[in-house]
Amino acid sequence: MEYRLSIQSNREYAEWGIPFPAIVERWKEEHRQMRNQLADIRMTAVSLFSLEDCSIGMCRLIELQDRILSLIEELEQHSEWEEQELFPRLHTYLHPTTALSISRSITVLEQDHDLAKRVVQSYVDGVNGMKVPIDLEFLQLMTSELVTACLILLKHITLEEELVYPLTDQIVNNLA
Repeated sequence: MEYRLSIQSNREYAEWGIPFPAIVERWKEEHRQMRNQLADIRMTAVSLFSLEDCSIGMCRLIELQDRILSLIEELEQHSEWEEQELFPRLHTYLHPTTALSISRSITVLEQDHDLAKRVVQSYVDGVNGMKVPIDLEFLQLMTSELVTACLILLKHITLEEELVYPLTDQIVNNLA
């Protein structure tokens, strides 16, 4: 794999303002935070499968709705930042063929992101439209929707990391 490292790298630091290693660290930290939030939301949702009192489940569904919507908003901001900051910088270090391949792969990964948003929207619509009192079947259906969304988002993050981490780590090592 060919990386452009040299005086050009120093010029890019001046142009972009933030050193590439700092951008990579921010990216990894945001992924860690989102991964932890997703795991926590998923664990809370899974616990709803064993509830016998649907009134408690109804409150938890609303609480989880707030949490997943907040996380989706963070994910949107993170994705926008990736597209505006991380990926353009990453591409400056990659051979054009590698950069094109990465861009295509990221485009495919975004389909997972869009699918997860649709599943979350289905969950939100269900929770917003629930009729009180809810029954166990509804509680489990909504829980299943939320768990599915979490798993899709976790898969998205994992695949993105598997694709990009090796590249960023090698570039950061070469810059050191």
